[in-house]
Amino acid sequence: MELKNNRVTGDNFNTFVEAYAYDKKSVITPDAIIIHYTAGSSGAATVKMFSAKTATTSAHFVVSEDGSITQMVDLNRKAYHAGTSSYNGRSSYNGFSIGIEISNPGYLQKIDGKYYTWWEATKANKTATPASKVYTGKHRNAVTTMTYWYKYTDEQIASVKALCKFLCSKFKIIEILGHEEIAPGRKCDPGPAFPLDALRDEIFAQNSTVSISDMFKNAVSKSAASSLVIGKATVKLNFRQQPSTNAPLKSSPMAAGTYIYIIGQDSTKEWYNILHEITGWIDKQYIEQDNTDSEYDGELTTDNAMLYSDCKKSRRLVSDLKSGTKFNIIEQQENMFRIKAVVEGWACAKYIAKES
Repeated sequence: MELKNNRVTGDNFNTFVEAYAYDKKSVITPDAIIIHYTAGSSGAATVKMFSAKTATTSAHFVVSEDGSITQMVDLNRKAYHAGTSSYNGRSSYNGFSIGIEISNPGYLQKIDGKYYTWWEATKANKTATPASKVYTGKHRNAVTTMTYWYKYTDEQIASVKALCKFLCSKFKIIEILGHEEIAPGRKCDPGPAFPLDALRDEIFAQNSTVSISDMFKNAVSKSAASSLVIGKATVKLNFRQQPSTNAPLKSSPMAAGTYIYIIGQDSTKEWYNILHEITGWIDKQYIEQDNTDSEYDGELTTDNAMLYSDCKKSRRLVSDLKSGTKFNIIEQQENMFRIKAVVEGWACAKYIAKES
């Protein structure tokens, strides 16, 4: 692939087709990539729709079923793909993200044991989706209850992966997110049929030693970090206070593919003592802020503070952050701070793969 004048060319690329609806005046510097599905019948149909004078939405790229890619908006221009959106304290993602639309019908309806796209489901003479193209899986957003999805082609997944890697080499991309993550409840694309977590893992962790060392640089000294072993969770992994399945959880389970530092092992060799990065909300009364420290934003002043999954204290996430724990403050909502810290705990060794 090559990048010239904010347009990408390469073997898999079709001729540039300009979208009708995008911001032709504002210049953006993208640092995020948003993955979508089109909910349409074909890539060609989506390209035709985006280029029509009646269009109100657009994306930078459309990936067709055969893996071919059509660029429709220059990468320094704002496409209208994200809509009302927010994630981790940032909002209005159109202003700093690249939109990739993958041609895919999306979720399927099951009727009398067969599966139908949204447009076929309403017809009297329906054409069912072949069983080989049906993916069954639970969505990452609890509010999205659909469980049947149209599979992406191998060619599409390979093209999206290659495109994301290329874009990350040309721009300072810090996030690759699904539309479902920046607009949960409103959007459900790209859905569980697309390997979004695996894509992020491969792109952002391909040099795992560097990324993990940077992540935990505040948790251990440089000399200590050089002797620690890096591991990766191979399944959704419980993170516990002690090396026992009966021990309380230290935080919510970590996702498969999460990288951690292994700092020890119990006598049975069935458990690893690990360092794990966590985030959560905490009452500001327990925080001593220190804006003079270049490494940290604050420090915990009590052993009794609770870390919550949201700023409304609806669910306790961590029960034993210790006084003196240092962290960075990500966001503030009234009297609550969302913080990021590295904490120590235990995880079952058989579910952690050591990285070389």
